[in-house]
Amino acid sequence: MAGSKGSRGNIGDPPGGGDYQALTAGSADVNTVTTADGILRYVSSATLRLFGWEPSALEGKQFESFLHPDDINAWRDGGAELAAGRVTTTAYRFRRRDGSFRWSEATSRRVEADGRDVIVSTIRDIEQRRKAEAILQRRAFTDPLTEVANRFVLMDRMHQALNRLRRGTGLLAVLYLDLDRFKVVNDSLGHRIGDAVLLKMAERLTHHLRPADTLARLGGDEFVILAEDIENEEAVLELGTRIVEAGRDPFRIGAEEFVCTVSIGIAWASDGCRNAEELLQEADLALYRAKERGRDRVDLFDEELRSQAVGKVGTERMLRRALKEHQIVVEYQPVLDLRRARITGAEALVRIRDPERGLLKPDAFLDVAVESGLLTAMDEHVMADAIQRSSDWNQRFAGNELAEIAINITARHLSDAGFPKAVVGELDASGVPRGNLQIEVTEQVLMDVSNSAMSGLRELRDAGVKVGLDDFGTGYSSLSYLRQFPLDFVKIDPSLIHDLVRTEGDRAIVAATIGLCHALDLLVVAEGVETRDQLDILGALDCDRIQGFLLAESGEPGALEELVETRSSPALQR
Repeated sequence: MAGSKGSRGNIGDPPGGGDYQALTAGSADVNTVTTADGILRYVSSATLRLFGWEPSALEGKQFESFLHPDDINAWRDGGAELAAGRVTTTAYRFRRRDGSFRWSEATSRRVEADGRDVIVSTIRDIEQRRKAEAILQRRAFTDPLTEVANRFVLMDRMHQALNRLRRGTGLLAVLYLDLDRFKVVNDSLGHRIGDAVLLKMAERLTHHLRPADTLARLGGDEFVILAEDIENEEAVLELGTRIVEAGRDPFRIGAEEFVCTVSIGIAWASDGCRNAEELLQEADLALYRAKERGRDRVDLFDEELRSQAVGKVGTERMLRRALKEHQIVVEYQPVLDLRRARITGAEALVRIRDPERGLLKPDAFLDVAVESGLLTAMDEHVMADAIQRSSDWNQRFAGNELAEIAINITARHLSDAGFPKAVVGELDASGVPRGNLQIEVTEQVLMDVSNSAMSGLRELRDAGVKVGLDDFGTGYSSLSYLRQFPLDFVKIDPSLIHDLVRTEGDRAIVAATIGLCHALDLLVVAEGVETRDQLDILGALDCDRIQGFLLAESGEPGALEELVETRSSPALQR
């Protein structure tokens, strides 16, 4: 590769020149021509803008001398590919004139010029993309507000701790806690004060933990502590009591001072055969009872709570009854096209209308639906309703608005080889254009599915069904892998939109995501848009579509039809 090991070449040869310039004409990026032994013979003028170097300062020099030492081997690894006549793309840090390094990406090919082989490279700036990906990687493992571990890291460490416990002795404790009446703080003093309280609470909790303990934030005001090698149950209670007492100290945020106490539920294991998810659920049940008993206290999971956990069986029974007695309800949340200021479609969302408990959202039954295998049947009901609704709306609005309907599918759907044909068959039988249906999958589903399942996703897309990535930014997010999957659109998770106005990191991720998606011909939908400021920033970033409470909450089909006709949403008053 250009910059591989070797001599510096004939430095006396004339650097640069019109002949080499002709090889690289027509690009706004930095273009270079390098000899096979790594000497820069031509550098385009764009290098002054990107790296601060005049071309003459680089021409005649060894390319590798400008690379970050940690990136030289990666650069050399492409030599064999070039020698075989293949085009290579390599990322590296290039030294600027001021001594700093900037991430760049070079696409190179070997050509013949003036009777000798040379390497022609186009170098583009990827500094912002790398920064955004670094932020995304951090978000995959840490809570963006407090920078403690997130749920993914917590569950991984719980699994590891249980494996260690299986080989040894002792106790493993899980402490599930949240702040009492934290919603009052948020509602009365605003999210800025609420976030400051969460930061201070994370600092207090860290102060009471041992280096080997894990502190994680699961979202909102919920934290979990994983403590290994606990001597006995009394030691666990002592730790929980210290944290409760620390929560009684006033918080001072600017001129404000107030108390926000803590409730804690504790579960433990002395047997490595226990299940991490069950332990967390047990601690959560103990936390719920601590709140019922007056808050500002610690409670332990016991046999009484274990019997209550049997309530999951009741939930499964309720789901089966809902399917049998047609209590499944499909609500729709609209999606707004920012350029056309039209409600182009909606997302179908499952609900259950239970005679005893009223209208239930997925939080109340989704985990049980997945565990019991009933989610597939519920999703089939949602799909049938969505296809029928699309047919109705297509006739009512002549395909101008509410034309597209998005539905979520699981890895189990994709594992069914007959699923793509069944979907296309239903669309064709209903007379609904295939492009009116949008299939949404999460990052986790894409990471979990087999090659055959991925083929099913491609089969759907090749048939004209739109395929999208939902909740981008919550899992193993990487801007670079978007091009690996058969996608038509990407939905940015509400967690990135929430702090869009005041957090530069989230704004950088959203901007980079939109830019790369557009370069890959992918449409971008921002979820969770709740404020005018968020809407304005997304418009400035050239986001294609939005979805969220600013436009409308999910509701019955008639509510959406009325919204289209009256245009009464704040998001439409622009």
